[in-house]
Amino acid sequence: MTRLLNTVLFGLLLISCQLLQAITIKIEAGQYDRVGVPVRCPIPEGIPQNHPFILIANDTNERVPAQIDKSSDKPMITWMLEQPLYSGQSRSYRIVLVDGIPKRIQLVTTEEAEGAIKVRIGEKPVLEYNVDIRPSPDPNQPFYERSGFIHPVYDTAGNVLTDDFPPDHYHQHGIMFPYKKTLFRNEFVNFWEQSAKLGDVFHSEVTGTVTGPVFGGFITRLNHVAFPKTDKQATALKEAWKVQVYKSEDVFLVDFTSRQQCATDHPLIVQENHYGGFAIRGRRGWNDGGDFLTSEEKSRSNGNHTRPNWVDIHGPVPSENPISATHSGIAIICHPENFRAPQPVRLHPSMPYFCFSPMVLGEFRIEPNKPLISRYRLVIHQDKAKPDEINRFYNDFAHPIKVTLEN
Repeated sequence: MTRLLNTVLFGLLLISCQLLQAITIKIEAGQYDRVGVPVRCPIPEGIPQNHPFILIANDTNERVPAQIDKSSDKPMITWMLEQPLYSGQSRSYRIVLVDGIPKRIQLVTTEEAEGAIKVRIGEKPVLEYNVDIRPSPDPNQPFYERSGFIHPVYDTAGNVLTDDFPPDHYHQHGIMFPYKKTLFRNEFVNFWEQSAKLGDVFHSEVTGTVTGPVFGGFITRLNHVAFPKTDKQATALKEAWKVQVYKSEDVFLVDFTSRQQCATDHPLIVQENHYGGFAIRGRRGWNDGGDFLTSEEKSRSNGNHTRPNWVDIHGPVPSENPISATHSGIAIICHPENFRAPQPVRLHPSMPYFCFSPMVLGEFRIEPNKPLISRYRLVIHQDKAKPDEINRFYNDFAHPIKVTLEN
């Protein structure tokens, strides 16, 4: 009986292999140059569930690590473009089942440790999401405690590029997503400034983490709480963050997706204001020597409230050579399908922080059963920003590589 069962299983696997060999995945660059970007493809029929596989590039016959992304309703094969694909070019792959992922392939690892979710590429740290509440640095102002934000963010040399509890603004934390002026149940709520004691944002739960040869990351949930620690306390918004860090070398590439939805039958009204929303606080010390660069070639002096496709926050970082300093930065790309994209940006005139702020254009509402979905791509780089390179990442983010399955 066992021999018969093994024979049947082997036959089914052989049939699956034959089906896979008959399937070609074709990708097309279209009108944009593609370099070092993720590629996604629907899973073809015939792949045994949970069975490891690799892609073979037909033009080079080389293996390309691949990974199944199960975080969306439709699972996708994901891989990193192994060599440039320039405008007008195409490439094809075939799928091969394997016994397991070769140990020599470097992984993007995600682990929970020390009250945080930590993502690394090999031994290099990329970023951390703070699960535990981090206490206020001032015991006389305990209301500044905070969880549910990303810090630190590193460059490829291991330099920290974000700040947490900066002395000039304790309520700013790495990468965060609070609103400043809102109405909830007809009462004013400020989720941005904790000193107002009207609102706050806290981590709620870790939904899942992933480690793999192509990407690592996590999905977490956060609560935007109105009137915390009072008899009127209520969660106004529930939010989910999906963060994917891709295996790359010259830069760190991170995709960030936020899904905000009403926690009650009451809408959250975001009032017109000159800042608020998806924000980043840059490295401590970038008050001097730090600046911004936008896709429109504007800086701190002339870029405030413009509507660029991306903003790069950058500044000096330590160098092994004591005579010179190096530069690093984080370019954040706004997806063109985001609400009111290209979104206005608040570039602070003296501090190293900025935010994408659609409320600059006027009031808007987050309605029950109508979630607000926001997507951003981070390009974390050493040296000064290279606009042509960031524009390539924007074009790919906005207009992904075309993928088709051919028999």
